[in-house]
Amino acid sequence: MIDLSNLPTSRPGEENIFFLRRHWFVLIPILIAFAVVLSLPFAVYALLHIQYPLFFQAPERFTLYVLGSSMFFLYAWLFLFQNYIDWFLDIWIVTNHRIINIEQHGLFGRTMSELMLYNVQDVTSEVKGIIHTLFDYGVIHIQTAAETTRFVFEDIPHPNHVAKRVIELANEARVQHEREGNMPAQTPALGPRIVPPKTQTS
Repeated sequence: MIDLSNLPTSRPGEENIFFLRRHWFVLIPILIAFAVVLSLPFAVYALLHIQYPLFFQAPERFTLYVLGSSMFFLYAWLFLFQNYIDWFLDIWIVTNHRIINIEQHGLFGRTMSELMLYNVQDVTSEVKGIIHTLFDYGVIHIQTAAETTRFVFEDIPHPNHVAKRVIELANEARVQHEREGNMPAQTPALGPRIVPPKTQTS
């Protein structure tokens, strides 16, 4: 859990409501691909040993094979590490005042943006496919007053529950914004807007 006081423009009385990452299931295809890639050097060794039994008797050939396999394993581990870092550091934080989006780009790039809850105009949750329905994860689209401004929560757990709670927080923030003497928000109170789960068929 992140300490909100460490974030820029932290506000007094701000409380963390949701701390979200993508669902753990999105790592499964990456792990499967990693396991397949990791097995390739062993498959090549077995194939060469069967087709050319004397191939690795030459020390220089075996040394080159070990060196090449070691470099291959290193790149495979870097692939897994980068994808894990992207998953772990892509974060959406919902507080009682705002939404914070922290997006990781590779190993050394990061983008952080925020949206005040009283500016939220539309919240839509979407669950597509059998896997998403079984494991209860999906996408949330949050639309602001600007037509082109949209926050997207990708593959988060329990999207319907999160969307309903964001709607409640947005309505509360809008009321509080008006009480503080600011201009009344143009958007009426939000209601749930949830896209029913869709099963993809081929």
